[in-house]
Amino acid sequence: MKKLLFILCVSFSTMLITAQDANHEVNSEVKELSNFHTVIYKLWHTAWPKKDVNMLQSLTPEIEKGVQNVVSAKLPGILRDKAGKWQEGIVELKKSADDYKSAVEKKDSVSLLKQAEILHANYEKLVRVIRPVMPEVDQFHQELYLIYHYYMPEKNVEKIKSSSKILLEKMAAVKNGKLPKRLESKKESFDNSVAALEVEVKRLNEIIEKETQPKIINDAVNSVHTKYQSLEKVFD
Repeated sequence: MKKLLFILCVSFSTMLITAQDANHEVNSEVKELSNFHTVIYKLWHTAWPKKDVNMLQSLTPEIEKGVQNVVSAKLPGILRDKAGKWQEGIVELKKSADDYKSAVEKKDSVSLLKQAEILHANYEKLVRVIRPVMPEVDQFHQELYLIYHYYMPEKNVEKIKSSSKILLEKMAAVKNGKLPKRLESKKESFDNSVAALEVEVKRLNEIIEKETQPKIINDAVNSVHTKYQSLEKVFD
């Protein structure tokens, strides 16, 4: 009996860890970057507007620690396609932090104010790399990510079937979503990409209802994934 209870506890713990890992994988937040906002806020909204050089100097240790944490951060799986842009942003963030520290050491107040501005700009660039352009598209991607990276490799037809239905619901939200003003010029490309994606999502749902052959199902999932990637490129 004790052995059975032990096995059940281990199995439950494993399931819990797997669920937590999957949740982390589909969450597009990088906590280290979010936490760094605390010091960036003080720098940009308090010290910089007042030209408070003393406060800017005092923030140096917090900035160094925050940048180190961001540099060491691991991107969740759902952001793997953005790894290149993220690394480019990391290089710029590190350089601006080094230049900021140099200005502090040289007691160059003019340069320090300028470097504070650059540091803030590079922080914002990193935020834009990982921030979803549209929440509806992000929610669609979260479900597709589970299908593409978990259920398809596992050949779990039942989970693909249930998630495909959810994709249809998410697809409707994407169609009704509103593009940010800065991207209104791309509305035609967006609409065309959404229409093409919807065709493949519907096709996947039709296939998954009658097919059990892995290759046919995988091809349908891959088609959805390819059309999703085309939609994402509209935002570049």
